[in-house]
Amino acid sequence: MKRFPLGGQAYARWQDYFDLGVIGSTHGLSDGFASLLKPVLALIVVDLGLSTLDAGILLSVFSVSTFLFLYPLSLLADYSGKKKTILLIGIGLAAIAYFAMQWTTTFTALAALAFLAGAGNATYHPCGTALTAERFAHRRSFAISFHSMMGNLGASIMPIVQATVAMAAGWRTAVAICTVPAALLLPLVGLRFTNSAPSLHHLPMTGRQERLRQITALVVSNRSVVILAMVYALTGMGTGVLTGFLALLAVAKFNLSTASIGVALTTYYVAGVFAKPLMGYLYDRNGARLALLIPLLLCGALTICVAYSPWVWLFMLAIALVGMASPISPIILTAAADHSDKEALASSVGLIYTCYGLSFLSPLIGGWLAEQYGLPVSYLFAALLIWAGAGVALLLSAKQTTPESVYEPSTVRPY
Repeated sequence: MKRFPLGGQAYARWQDYFDLGVIGSTHGLSDGFASLLKPVLALIVVDLGLSTLDAGILLSVFSVSTFLFLYPLSLLADYSGKKKTILLIGIGLAAIAYFAMQWTTTFTALAALAFLAGAGNATYHPCGTALTAERFAHRRSFAISFHSMMGNLGASIMPIVQATVAMAAGWRTAVAICTVPAALLLPLVGLRFTNSAPSLHHLPMTGRQERLRQITALVVSNRSVVILAMVYALTGMGTGVLTGFLALLAVAKFNLSTASIGVALTTYYVAGVFAKPLMGYLYDRNGARLALLIPLLLCGALTICVAYSPWVWLFMLAIALVGMASPISPIILTAAADHSDKEALASSVGLIYTCYGLSFLSPLIGGWLAEQYGLPVSYLFAALLIWAGAGVALLLSAKQTTPESVYEPSTVRPY
């Protein structure tokens, strides 16, 4: 099978960009799933009679599930080579769980389905990022930045769709309707991407447990990967409070409608769509440390502005600006792809997103702070977490170089 870099042959170029569009759109679906309850959280609270702490628990259930399942599934992906299969099963499970929410009438049932959705959605980032890095090895920074941008695009479209549907048919139908794209995208991923044989030729064949242990050793002994995981965890905890309680803050401060809240969240995610290519450029030009430090310092300051804005227009502007400063995933994931051992890329991304899954703690703490001291204090807590992430980023090398363990050029399938 001949090998081509991205765009290297005119007749193959359409396949390259079609495949990048497919995996990017699936990323958009997955990122939309990660925030699917946030735009309608205020409606859920009213419908089920929940407290602010209950709302925080509901948001945390999804993250807890992701935290528990993400690394074992990513380890399985590297061990088996079946990244595509694991991704398809996981996103399919998440879609079914969200679709089933239209029949829920209790907090317990809703939380149980959110747990299943989190477990399924946990498969995407390690498997999807690895598939993208392998498929577009020669232009990895561009491909991963585009892939990340599509995640924000999907997350920005879903709140508008939900707000529109929720006004006409309620929050249950609004959640269910957002699962429909899975019926188109998952078959396309199945057709356009392939599972790969596990690349473990240099590891001794001493049994399954030993091989899994050695993959984990490749991950946890990588200083860059561990630091990136810490940065992403702290940032994720901060932005989890920011977006998770945005609907409640908007109602409490300005009595905004569900449609206006949907617009606010869409503004946040759309800003990230435009910012993510810039994040990739910052990484290429300055390395991970400086590329992370600048936006995270700004993000923390803007988070405080969101909480304490006295006017609606300033509130909306602050949301847009923090949306431009917060999407650091192209930097995190490109750095991980460049500095991970190629036999453990999915597991390295899995560790990063497992640590990111610690964000389940922040809605619980933020909900408690909100009940005790008010929602703005929760946002101050979020800003401190984001600034802590900026501090950890200083531990990275000033300008990292790409190791020898980069991927071989990916193949274009001969359709």
